[in-house]
Amino acid sequence: MADEREAAGGVAARLAVVCAYLEEIRTDLREGPGEDEGPVEHLLVTVREGGDLTGPLAALHAILQVGGDPQGLDGYTDHAGTIRGVRPAGISDRPTEQVYLCPIRKCGRYWWPQSTAEVPRCAISGTALRRERL
Repeated sequence: MADEREAAGGVAARLAVVCAYLEEIRTDLREGPGEDEGPVEHLLVTVREGGDLTGPLAALHAILQVGGDPQGLDGYTDHAGTIRGVRPAGISDRPTEQVYLCPIRKCGRYWWPQSTAEVPRCAISGTALRRERL
């Protein structure tokens, strides 16, 4: 049971990366050896149809690695906590009790509200991240 939760967490984290960095990933695929966005498009179709994401995410990760990025999907980050952080989820030193999460409840993407910044949109569904209270 713990292995299943860990695997689901990995899928959610990698899907969050795809959502947050979709255009950058597409560019990297177009400029890579295959010059093909097919793997990311296949993943997006699988998400929208509610299929198992494990295989398409693994394939996209491997293709990015073959294209010259040894970290694959794990290398995309803004170093500001959008995808990863040093604190466990739900623990923050920020004064707000609001957090924005994946609107389709498929990935681990989160975003902390910022005074003048517009709420990011999910690159997969096209809708704004959903607001939740901690």
